Amino acid sequence: MLRLGYFQFMSDQRVSGGDAVNDAARLLNAAARERVGAALADLLLPRDLRLTDWQRAVMASLLDRLIRSIEDELRSSLAETLDATGHAGLRAELVDPRGDIALPILVRSPALRDPQLAALLLRRVEEHRLYRLARVAPAPPEPLLQQLIQDTDDALSAAAMALLVGHSRRLDRFQEPLIASPELPAEIEHRLVWTVAAAFRIWLVDRHKVAPAAADRALAAAATQRIYAYDEGEGLEARSLSLVRRLDALGRLDDEFIVRTLAEGILPLFLAAFALRCDLVIDAVWEILSDPQGRGLPLLLRAAGLERGDAGQIMVTLSDPDDDEQLIARVGLFDRTSVDEALAAVRFWQIDPVYRSAVAQVGPNGQGLVG
Repeated sequence: MLRLGYFQFMSDQRVSGGDAVNDAARLLNAAARERVGAALADLLLPRDLRLTDWQRAVMASLLDRLIRSIEDELRSSLAETLDATGHAGLRAELVDPRGDIALPILVRSPALRDPQLAALLLRRVEEHRLYRLARVAPAPPEPLLQQLIQDTDDALSAAAMALLVGHSRRLDRFQEPLIASPELPAEIEHRLVWTVAAAFRIWLVDRHKVAPAAADRALAAAATQRIYAYDEGEGLEARSLSLVRRLDALGRLDDEFIVRTLAEGILPLFLAAFALRCDLVIDAVWEILSDPQGRGLPLLLRAAGLERGDAGQIMVTLSDPDDDEQLIARVGLFDRTSVDEALAAVRFWQIDPVYRSAVAQVGPNGQGLVG
């Protein structure tokens, strides 16, 4: 994709002779240095922070699809509203489904370096990994959500059905992961839509010579239309919280239920259960679990009041099967930490995320804060 974007960019340049060669040399020089810089950054990453090849591939695929879903809506709106008079080929390119417009522009800019977006993509990768593990494990007599759909409590049954429908949107026909628009937190959706619109502006103004003011008007209308149609309440996290709240009201949000959510690969429901038990938002629960040194999971399990046997099952599922020392360290931390100590530790994640981000940026890197 990037290769095609590069050659398309080169073919669009209105230069000739020596100027074209010099421009190509400049681009090749910059690309070579960029490649070396990226390789060096990857080489120097601590081992416990490195992504696997599979994680990278799935995250890249999710990002590609997410950008393309926004791009498709903007294309459709622009094709209807933008005056193509005097811009040969503009409307034809907008309605042509082949080729990407925004991603080749955005991938070379810092616009997509969004920590919240990266955390969301990584969470979806982990969710899909657990989903795949659940599919190869022995199937339960009756899947959890199907069992809840048949429950005599109408509110619980409806919440389970809504969650099952929402979960189906997260997989394509080949059982590969997707991110539907409602799955994005509102602030990420807002930023991403306008970021894609900004990439379209470059394409419209530089490639098709559309007047900047006309491009801005058309893009503002298209982006606003997308944002107004967005409903965060339709996301799987919101539906998961509705279900666990109903279970809690019925006195049925027990440890066995939490273990089953993980065993069946329903990560959003697993996170929602901990969010309710620990008085946290789901993003905070995921942030704690994502600790690369493995300290967050046992603290969260202890803070949520899980018994040792159930906590042990969860730690086995979420630990690296090839790293026994990691599992031993997690169990050890769980055993020597009291519920009160764990609650005191996770209480930090009840504070505004902007504050937590600032603490991470201006303070130490957190090494040694937890034994």
